Amino acid sequence: MNNSRDTYLKAIAKIERFSPAPRVLGQAMTLLRDTDVDVDEITSLIKTDAALTTDIIRGANSAFYGAGERVSSLDRAVQKIGFAECIRLLNFSVARTLSARDLVNYGIAAEDFWAESLFNGLFMECLARATRAIDPDTAHTAGLLRYVGRLAINECLGQLGVFQAWDGTKPLHAWELENVGFPQTEAAAHLLRAWNFSDEISTSIEYQDEPERAGHAGNLLAALHFTASVLPEGMGLSYAVMPSEHETRNVAGSRFVTDHGINAEFTKELLDQTRIQFTEINDKLYA
Repeated sequence: MNNSRDTYLKAIAKIERFSPAPRVLGQAMTLLRDTDVDVDEITSLIKTDAALTTDIIRGANSAFYGAGERVSSLDRAVQKIGFAECIRLLNFSVARTLSARDLVNYGIAAEDFWAESLFNGLFMECLARATRAIDPDTAHTAGLLRYVGRLAINECLGQLGVFQAWDGTKPLHAWELENVGFPQTEAAAHLLRAWNFSDEISTSIEYQDEPERAGHAGNLLAALHFTASVLPEGMGLSYAVMPSEHETRNVAGSRFVTDHGINAEFTKELLDQTRIQFTEINDKLYA
């Protein structure tokens, strides 16, 4: 490759500006951590992005939230479905924005990238609620954005006029290192920090594959690492139906797994819960 690692990192720095939506989510998640924050402050932030506002209103009027008043403003949407659900819709909307294009260098279609992101986000949220070890909103966001570094790598290769298609003969991690000099986890951390996501989310996604390198491994990082041991990497694979082999995969014996009594049966229950939510969201929220 003629391009250096620094060249790719500079290209990624330009990509951070291609959409305002992730920055809005990053700022909203930061505000949520403030116990004194006013709900109006967060809704005002969301309103700065017309596309996000429209998507949340559309979601509030969808079959996912049942029959009832049709709303036409973000304020009425909050009143109808609650602030927590509006934040959940914000997460979905940003993830859909980021996964709206094919990852041509990875050979992953946009619909599969979105499905993978959604499934990971829902699985992390179910894991957080089951273990009570992590804030469910934070876990949901981290799961949804777990592979956002692939978008960065794919886009910067396109910017530089490089087409290096992954052919499936080697692990994606190895292909990324060979072609751009760093894995998608590092690219994701660059984007997330530029978008003002918390250090907890940015660091956890950066070291999800190698938690021992993070220095201090908090529960969010441990949960992401556990998720990586359960869910397959998205290689154009549709997550609408998970292969049964992943239900019986041996659970890695980390401290997080031990502390929370996680076993194969527990993991299968999480996968079943995630499948149900995944199907319902696709059928009723994004039909």
